[in-house]
Amino acid sequence: MITCPQCGNQNVDGAAFCDECGASLTGVAPVSAPPAHAPAPAAPAGGVICPQCGASNLPGTAFCDNCGASLTAAPPPSPPPVTPPPQPAPPAGGMICPACGASNLPGATFCDNCGVSLAAPPPVTPPVQPPPVAPPPVGLQPWLEVQASGARLQIPLGQPEVIIGREDPVSGVFPEIDLTPHGGEEAAVSRRHARLTLQGNRCFIEDLNSTNYTYVNKQKLNPGVRQPLSEGDEVWFSKVKTIFHAS
Repeated sequence: MITCPQCGNQNVDGAAFCDECGASLTGVAPVSAPPAHAPAPAAPAGGVICPQCGASNLPGTAFCDNCGASLTAAPPPSPPPVTPPPQPAPPAGGMICPACGASNLPGATFCDNCGVSLAAPPPVTPPVQPPPVAPPPVGLQPWLEVQASGARLQIPLGQPEVIIGREDPVSGVFPEIDLTPHGGEEAAVSRRHARLTLQGNRCFIEDLNSTNYTYVNKQKLNPGVRQPLSEGDEVWFSKVKTIFHAS
């Protein structure tokens, strides 16, 4: 091809005048078109692409086989990203490890992949709190007076029940009110003779099927039947006589 020096039009080789502007082309040398390059083939696995001409070269080549450019600084092509295989679904009834996500067979105690325990921790059971005991009414301080000695037997407050009887360490019986020092053994008071309970502002006594009975104002109590007590009532535990005082 001959390039017109006047208008730059490309003319065929051998033309004497420009087809575009008619200028003389005598003495103008034709310019050969650069050869078309075929697309560079893909680099072999692990090969190096020439940064100068784009030609592919074998792995370890120091200079391009096509143009001689140095391939030392050219980084090798990055390998394609590796996609991990999908995690298989656990078998029916199986368990997924909470640590590594591996699936395990039903009933497995430890993970087959990482060894983490698959047993669920036992549920935390809150401690059971006993029901609060209602405080006694203000001013209620019941007690029993032993008639023979005048001894004062204070009835403990804040307890659901108070047992009156005779202490026996051999049998492991320790009543809250022990009548042994007050003639209880001589009078054959039972180890668990009677029970006192406080309800509201009243005090009740109940015979516990004792051997020699419980009396209130000389009336024998039926076992298991509660009897309310009033100020000054006479309460007999077998032959041990006491006087009930409400406060």
